Amino acid sequence: MSSLHVDWKSPITRRIIRSYIPDWVLVVVMAAVFLGVDNITPFRREFSLEDKTIMFSHSARDSVPMWLVAIICCIIPIIIIAILSLGLRRSLVDCHSGILGLCVSLSMCAMLTTVIKVSVGRPRPDFIARCQPPADASDPTFGLSNYTICTTPADTHDMIDGFKSFPSGHSSFSFAGLSYLAFFLAGKMQMFADELGRTYKGYLFSFPIIGSLLVAISRTEDYRHHWQDVFIGALLGLGCAYFAYRQYYPALGRVTCATPFKARLDVFKDRATNMQVSETPSQQPIYGTNNGLPMINQPLQSVNVDNGDYITR
Repeated sequence: MSSLHVDWKSPITRRIIRSYIPDWVLVVVMAAVFLGVDNITPFRREFSLEDKTIMFSHSARDSVPMWLVAIICCIIPIIIIAILSLGLRRSLVDCHSGILGLCVSLSMCAMLTTVIKVSVGRPRPDFIARCQPPADASDPTFGLSNYTICTTPADTHDMIDGFKSFPSGHSSFSFAGLSYLAFFLAGKMQMFADELGRTYKGYLFSFPIIGSLLVAISRTEDYRHHWQDVFIGALLGLGCAYFAYRQYYPALGRVTCATPFKARLDVFKDRATNMQVSETPSQQPIYGTNNGLPMINQPLQSVNVDNGDYITR
């Protein structure tokens, strides 16, 4: 039975839709915090002019620009999730849960990464090249230098961005998006639940992870980040991805991992069950449901608590 033909006028459908509004509001709030904090001047940490870890050359171009990261880690996962959930499983609930989880992962990761960047203010590996200190400049006898020693104006983009090394935004964002996609694929394949040990599933699971690794490694090749920045960024993105995935899907080791949680719909199932008992088929048109959403012109179905199906009139 397809769950793409939904009765959008059903009161239960409307209640289900409204129940997800707080989730989307949270996504918008986290994205707004990210955009707001990203415009704040970061903490300008002191540094040594003799520190070789910040003496690498500076390039104006990134190997993987941020617009490409957005396509790889956001647009492509959305397309894949939509194809698998709508094209193969034919489930609007699955599609919505998958995309919502991805948005939670990305917005949370972007917010946390930016807040940490601005607070820490670690100089990038190419900071001296950005700073352009005088040729005869040296550190104080008993101390370190600060941004005032630079000949590059402090309010330029290169100087402001030069103090945003930790953690790597490219690394965290790529892992937040592509790791989430990997978890989504693993759930749909029941990779850890079917106990069949099919190796091809591991290869499919690894492709998004490899993509995020390549994006992260490119940041060290461009001398934009220290290896610690990339490593912590990857852990941050991976943590956000798993947290977001588990808000809407069971653990990957469970046999039900291919379908989203139905617990949020329990209230509506209980209401539908009561209506089934109190009314007869001749009183009102019968609506069947599949995957949690009411459907019109379907035969009467029994309430199944395990898979989330129910009926309403």
